[in-house]
Amino acid sequence: MEVTLPVGHNYYEEKPAAEHELEALFSNDAKLVKRDLFEGMFELTTFNANLSKITITNVRSPRVEFEKEEKLILKLYSKQSNGDLRYYAQTGLFAGIIYHKGYRFNISSRYGKVFLRRMLNFANDIYVDSDVPASENKKDVNEFQFIIAYLFLHSLEKASVVGLPAAYRNKAERTYKFRGKVDMKSYLKNDIPFQGKVSTIIREHTYVQQIIDVLYQALKITESSFGTDINKNLLGIKQVLKENYSGKYITNSTLTLAKEHSVLLNPVFASYRTVLRYAEIIIHNYDLSTLKSSNQLSTAGFLFDISELFEVYLEKLLRLHMKDWTVSAQTELQIYSKMFYKRKMYPDIVLHHKKTDEVMVFDAKFRKMDYSRQDLDREDFYQIHTYMQFYGTRLLAGGLLYPLSRIADSARSHSPSLFGFSDLRSAFAVDGIHLNSNMCLAEIISQEQLFIGRLIQLTAASNKLS
Repeated sequence: MEVTLPVGHNYYEEKPAAEHELEALFSNDAKLVKRDLFEGMFELTTFNANLSKITITNVRSPRVEFEKEEKLILKLYSKQSNGDLRYYAQTGLFAGIIYHKGYRFNISSRYGKVFLRRMLNFANDIYVDSDVPASENKKDVNEFQFIIAYLFLHSLEKASVVGLPAAYRNKAERTYKFRGKVDMKSYLKNDIPFQGKVSTIIREHTYVQQIIDVLYQALKITESSFGTDINKNLLGIKQVLKENYSGKYITNSTLTLAKEHSVLLNPVFASYRTVLRYAEIIIHNYDLSTLKSSNQLSTAGFLFDISELFEVYLEKLLRLHMKDWTVSAQTELQIYSKMFYKRKMYPDIVLHHKKTDEVMVFDAKFRKMDYSRQDLDREDFYQIHTYMQFYGTRLLAGGLLYPLSRIADSARSHSPSLFGFSDLRSAFAVDGIHLNSNMCLAEIISQEQLFIGRLIQLTAASNKLS
């Protein structure tokens, strides 16, 4: 049974359901939702022991400090409200698939595949793109498959510029031509008395078979889901993979040998580590149905940190358009470095002006923003103000950036002064990009440009930029 929920669903418990409304709580795809799904409390977080069978993929590797932060993935529970029993389903900021108690939870990104593809393009440094091809809109392909396939294909395309991973190996030959060096053991055993052939060992530069097999299998799987046109930029590399494919079934041992092969220690081929990580997820993703049927009571799945993707997208969008600024991501700020209570802080996006010493600092939040007070989390609000105060008199502006559910309202969300005090000229804003699931690419680009324009106006509002 499949149920569909968006990322960040029911964050403020705003959508409880009575028993007769359980199906509507999920979607029309959910049939005969059982009440026992909500018995007790099921809470899956990044600290949960149930994560042993769940793979979480990131655009960039998380820092150790971030791993200490507990993040919600899925929560199911019920409680009494005004005398009635109400049921709640909450999701965090991870898109993907979770199997739990025989249910398949499809957690989607909320804003449609056009915007998702736009973010993925920016993550792969692609800034000129088109609307989503028809092959990527197939209804039987879930959003997680789309994300991982996209990241795999683009990382393979970039990595293959240097060729496929290859290494030298010794190859034994017994021929009439002398090549390499004499294989003395075989020579004494097979070539005396001399019959014209010589046993030799040659050093041969060959592709790493396990890596070839894993990459080819992952390519074939993406084609089966999205059609052959999704690999149109990889036709040459696909042909090489096909010619050198061993034809053997991919096992866990094959994957391990591919990921841990010494050739990946060579800086030339180091980028294939990321490619193989995506390939492994693609190959394992097709085992989820088997995992579900054999482990009805266990929790398993594949997830993608969609909030991190949104951060990377905004970072690169600002870098593309804010030419007078240097844009940094996850800048490390050390406070009270000589004290026992020393801390490190990591704002999502920091901009340094190239000619002055001025700074702007922002945190990206992949949550609904409808310009309602409850949409702005108290902890997020205090955290960004801490980051802003760190920069002191250098601070020009700062704020929180969201996917906006309605057209931006600068009059209500832009303050020309910090805390609203006229003597503190650093500006503060809650802003972002207006989005909905029906927008085409041209509309999204238009909203990006409006966002950049508002940000430039915000800097002017502080009257500090010379």
